[in-house]
Amino acid sequence: MKSQSIGYDPTTLLRKRMKRQIEDDILMDVEYGLENEEDGDTGDDPHAASSGLNDGGPVSRIYGRQAGVDVVKELKLICLDYDFASPIENLRIELNSFKFSQNATFGDCVSGAILAILERLQLTSEISPARLVASFKNELDLWAELLDKLCFGLEEEVSVIEAIESAATGTSIAKDVLSKEPSFRFLLQTLHGKDIVSDEAIMSWAKSRREGNQDSPVGRLFNQKTTQEFLNWVEEDDDSSSDGSSSGNTSSSDSDG
Repeated sequence: MKSQSIGYDPTTLLRKRMKRQIEDDILMDVEYGLENEEDGDTGDDPHAASSGLNDGGPVSRIYGRQAGVDVVKELKLICLDYDFASPIENLRIELNSFKFSQNATFGDCVSGAILAILERLQLTSEISPARLVASFKNELDLWAELLDKLCFGLEEEVSVIEAIESAATGTSIAKDVLSKEPSFRFLLQTLHGKDIVSDEAIMSWAKSRREGNQDSPVGRLFNQKTTQEFLNWVEEDDDSSSDGSSSGNTSSSDSDG
């Protein structure tokens, strides 16, 4: 009361205190950000580490992932270091541990495994499509148990296809081999025949590619004549299965009546 009676405004001091508090908060935020950079914590930083299947454009940051880590590449290296004399479960545990440490997905894990398989093929430009398929089948037999443990549904199965696709449109020697018809179609057909990817996964992948840029490397790979022939076969086979199922249900209903 006495301060107000001589013209003193208490709100002035309050404003100064509030301003000082805001400045202190900003400094604390800056210091916290520097500590996170030194510790390698990515936080909510807008700059992301690559997933390993990036198309060369800007990459988005994934919360909880260490900056600069190419997750799929690291998962591939883990697979390449695996000793087949030990149980495949050991590799699954190691992949799962890394997945949790980098906030990765099972799709990333299967992508790393597929890229490791392709690298183990030691592809050269002279390899024939028949030899490519034979070697790929042999590798899939070795890795079948792991892929079965990592593929929980449609998302992981699509990741398998996208991993092959990324190798066929990348910059390594694998691109020269896998982008040449009918190599990509043969690998896709082999994955389907081994029940690693389902009709639904193939059609889901195909749908997204039809909606994409047809003039891009991915679009040109997708539109290869042999690949389209295989996709048409898968879609027709799925339609036939659906029609047969419907007919069976109708017959069953008629007999019940």
